[in-house]
Amino acid sequence: MALPRAVRMAGLLTVAGIIFYLSSQPALPTPPLFPHQDKVFHFLEFAGLGLMVFLNRDSWGSRPLPVMVLLVLAYALADEVHQSFVPGRDCSAGDLAADAAGGLLSLLVLSRFGGRGSSPG
Repeated sequence: MALPRAVRMAGLLTVAGIIFYLSSQPALPTPPLFPHQDKVFHFLEFAGLGLMVFLNRDSWGSRPLPVMVLLVLAYALADEVHQSFVPGRDCSAGDLAADAAGGLLSLLVLSRFGGRGSSPG
C-alpha cells in the first residue's frame, strides 16, 4: 500500500527539519568512535533525505531525477552555509562532499532499483 502524498511530504519536511536542527547545534566535544565518523553521519543524514526526496518523486514533474538531484545538492550546500553561522561549526568541503555523496547515492540506488516507473501513491 502506497503512502498518501501528504504523509510522504511530511516525512520529507521532517527529515529536512531534523538536518536543519542538528546543523543548528554548536559543536560539542564528543569522543570519536572511529576515524571520520562525522562524514559517515553526514552521509547517512543525506541518504535519508535522498530517500524522502525519491519517495516524493511524483511531486517533481514528468522528469523528476534532475529535480531530485538539484534538491539534494541545494540542501547540502545550504546546510553547510547555515553551519558557517553557528558557533563552533564551520562550512566544510569535506562535509559537503559527504552530504552530496549520501544523497546522490541514495537517489541513484533508488532510481535504479526502487520502482522508477511506478507511482508512489
